[in-house]
Parts: sequence; C-alpha cells; structure tokens
Amino acid sequence: MKKYLRFGLLICVILVAFLNGNQNSIVFASTTDVQAIKNGEVVYYKNVFSLLYDELNEGVTLTKEVQDYSTKKWVALDSVTIVKTNASKNIYFSKEANADKYIKAYKAKNNVTLKKVNLNTIKTSVQEKYNKEAPSIVLNASTIEPTNTDVTVNVEVTDNKKVILKKWAIGTKPANKFSIAGTTLTDNSFTVSKNGTYTVYALDNNGNKRTKSITISNIDKTAPAIILSIPESDATAVSKKIQVSTTDDTGIKDQKWAYGNKDVEYFIDKGSRIAPLQNANQKDKIIALKNGVYTVYAEDKMGNKSTKTIAIDGISEFTEVTQTGVNCEVCRMDLHNTDPNKVYSAKSIDQEGYTHYFCRIGCMYHQEHANGIAFTNKYVRDYSATAPRLDNWIAVENAVTVKFNNNETAKGIMGWKLFHFPELSNAANYLGVSKENVVAEKLENIVEYAKTNNKGMTYQYEIDKVAQ
Repeated sequence: MKKYLRFGLLICVILVAFLNGNQNSIVFASTTDVQAIKNGEVVYYKNVFSLLYDELNEGVTLTKEVQDYSTKKWVALDSVTIVKTNASKNIYFSKEANADKYIKAYKAKNNVTLKKVNLNTIKTSVQEKYNKEAPSIVLNASTIEPTNTDVTVNVEVTDNKKVILKKWAIGTKPANKFSIAGTTLTDNSFTVSKNGTYTVYALDNNGNKRTKSITISNIDKTAPAIILSIPESDATAVSKKIQVSTTDDTGIKDQKWAYGNKDVEYFIDKGSRIAPLQNANQKDKIIALKNGVYTVYAEDKMGNKSTKTIAIDGISEFTEVTQTGVNCEVCRMDLHNTDPNKVYSAKSIDQEGYTHYFCRIGCMYHQEHANGIAFTNKYVRDYSATAPRLDNWIAVENAVTVKFNNNETAKGIMGWKLFHFPELSNAANYLGVSKENVVAEKLENIVEYAKTNNKGMTYQYEIDKVAQ
C-alpha cells in the first residue's frame, strides 16, 4: 500500500510542477474544472486563464465550459459567477445566489471575505500577456496604387523569443489551420497575382502563435470588354456605323480600330484612334467604308488590352466620280455623275492605304477628328482645273483656300463657297479679282471647326457664317 501511495504522490508532484511551468497547460480531467471543445474533442485546462490564452493563441472561438461548484455540472463559462478562493484557484457558480451563499458561509467559518472575479478582467490579462509574448507581424504591400502586375507582400516578424516558423496562405485563416496549411516563408516577402485576403502565420519556440491578414485589392489584370454592333438603320448603306461599347473597372485609356483581323501587338504603333466623344448624345462609332473584317482595340488605364472583330458586308463601293445614290461618307450628301462639276472635293489616305472621298473639306476633317480615322495624307480638289477634274488634287497643307463673295452667284462645285487652289494667282483668276484682294482661310481654323461640329454640313455652315 505504501508503495502505491508513494507513486501517487510522485505523480502529483510532477503534475504540479508541470502546471506551474506552463501557463497554457492541458491537463487531466480529474485535476481541473475547466474544459473546452477543441477540434471536436474535450480538452481540459488548469484554469480559465489558460483556456482563454489557448483560444487566443489558436485564433479560434472555443466552446468554453466550467464545472458548477454546487451541482458539479458543466455550464457555459460566460454564464457563471467566478469566486476567487486563493491566488491560483477559482470556483464557479451558475447561480449568483449560490455564490453569495458560499462567500457568506466561508467568511463565517474562516473569517475571510472571498472576492468575485469579473470574466472581462481575466480576458484583459490574457490579452496583455498574449500581446507581450506572441510574435508581432507587420505586413505591407509593395504598392497600393492600381496595377496590372503582381504585388509583393513584405513581412516583418518580431518576438521576445526565437521565431521558428513563418508561413502564408490564401484567405483568412486562424493559427490552428497552419499546422497543415500554408506555404513556408523562407524570405521576408511573398508575391501574389490576384486580389484577395492573405494570412501570415508566425510561431515562436515557446509555442506562441499569431496570424495577421492583409487584403490586396489594387490588382487589375482584366482586359476591357468590347461590344460591337451595327444600327438597324444601316442594314443597307454606302457606309455603315460600327457602334462601339467598352467597359472596364478602371476606365478606358485608348481605343483604336483597323481593317482586318488584328491582334493587340498590331495596335502598339498602328491603327486609327477612336476620338473622344464630343457630347453626351454621341456614341463611339467607326465609319465602315468597305466590306470585310474590322478589329476594335481597347486599352484600360492599367495597360490591359483586348480586341474584338466584326464582319461587315453590303456596302456599296465608292468611286471618285460617284454613281447616283452614292453619298459622302460623313454627311451622306448625294452626288451624281451626270454633272462633271459634282464630284468629291476632298479625299484622304488612311494608314491602311485606303482612299476616302468627301463632298467637302469639313467632312474630311470631321471624319479624322470625330470619327477617329487616322489619315496619313489629305487632299482637296483644284478648282482651277478644267472639268471634269478627275485627277486634280492638292495636298491640304499646300492649298490656298478662299471664300467666294456671298453676294455673287457661286461658281464652285455644287455652289459651295470654299474653293481650293494651288496658288494665290489661280484663286484670283478664278474669282476675277486681283491677288491683293484674295483672302485665304487658315487651315488651322478649318481643322478646329471640324473638331466641334458633328456633321460636315453643320461644319460648312459654321465656316460660311464666320467667314461672312
């Protein structure tokens, strides 16, 4: 019998030493009145402080219970009255009246008044100890500005002990998940390619753990969405409007288009830019002049790029001397080949080498600025040439453009009042005045008017009105 008593005493001594040496001790059921459900199993703690510290250390919420001193039944920790019996021991009552009764009886017997302990006071002490002993983690993103590249998360871990393990994982994760989850951090940073929340975990050699999360939301690698359509009114036409709708979370930086099926690399230094809208009633559009495939390109403010194609058919082919029913590609004015004077008075060559014809210079500049077609060369018809003027073109930068006297009968093509000549002398001869009386219009003024008017005909009216 003495042998067994000595062995039991030895076990008790070892257990007491173990409990005093580790604040977070998990103990045998018979030695404690504090327990929790952890990972689906009942775990016993030497006191409430140890339970709360373990809960904080694991980063989870446990089902916490204590044993009612009166009934010996397990009850929820948050519902009890705690009575401190000595420096290291508390007892718990599910009913405060029973606690008061116990305190009164204890005083009568021992002449000592026991104190009640507020659970929040214990929680505060636990938090203070955890903040002091657990690793400290600071996370910073390499950039918080919008970007279409990967983001590096810089990790700084400090501790009053030695940090023996660092990990990171996608999502918000508690410390207890990192026993099997996460990627080990060998450096003080990791790189992410997608927006989301990321968690870093640190463990020191005393078993203290901490996690810290960071949310990355500034990565945008999504290319703009492009929708192309043709209005029903353009079912059959000499030109068709391709309406363009682009959407993107960060906003559109640039839009271009080109003939044919093109990839995004093509638009690095090529393609016709789609000009910004002039007013809220306008829609982004491309004027299609010939049948075939058209590619629209969009780039957002982050540099993400995309293309979309659309096939066009049913467009009548343009010729320099027009056929009945064929119109100026901008204002749709009808031109006929029955009168050799009634031919296009402006033309241009785009980046693809395709020739565009216009009824007047205003429509040509409108097409370039408002509709976004990039012209490499622009020409106007030489009015001093003899009809039918089929191949008499002057580069716009070399042309002398004049306004015909509004009080006289217009002598120009289709009665328009702006005429183009290679020299001042040609203009004077055509108008029947001396060279000194020829007033040339400035090309930059013509260009500026074309930017702010949505129709070639409207533009022409404004030119006439200002010139009078």
